Amino acid sequence: RRANMILNLYIYNKSGFCIYYEEWNRKKPSSNLEEEQKLMFGMLFSLRAFVTKTSPKPIDPQTGFHYYKTSSYKLHFYETPTSVKFVVLTDPHTPDLREELKKLYSNIFVEYVVKNPLYRADQPVKCELFIQALAKFIRFLPSFSS
Repeated sequence: RRANMILNLYIYNKSGFCIYYEEWNRKKPSSNLEEEQKLMFGMLFSLRAFVTKTSPKPIDPQTGFHYYKTSSYKLHFYETPTSVKFVVLTDPHTPDLREELKKLYSNIFVEYVVKNPLYRADQPVKCELFIQALAKFIRFLPSFSS
């Protein structure tokens, strides 16, 4: 069995535009990253709608769907109250990262992006302090291995 590892991270704004992407342990590079980002968002949109419609009880959109797993990866998902979406792909054996994604949002994204007066919500995140804080946060997670 392989070690738990974080492969990559996508952050989408409320309009579905990928405002940040980073990869760490990804083995197969994307041939078209922009297309992959659009496909990922479309799949998440459809999957959330499917989960909501097929659930026997009402689902809170903030807590209902937070990961799915295949034999080769696990997708972790967290949507903030402001509809910013965090998506992390990991090794399939990685434990649920929902709490870590909440901390990433509240302790790093809010501090370095939302509170940054130069940042506009419809633009890619290029803030160096955010990128440094994110790298440190991810590398210290037990699920990260290089």
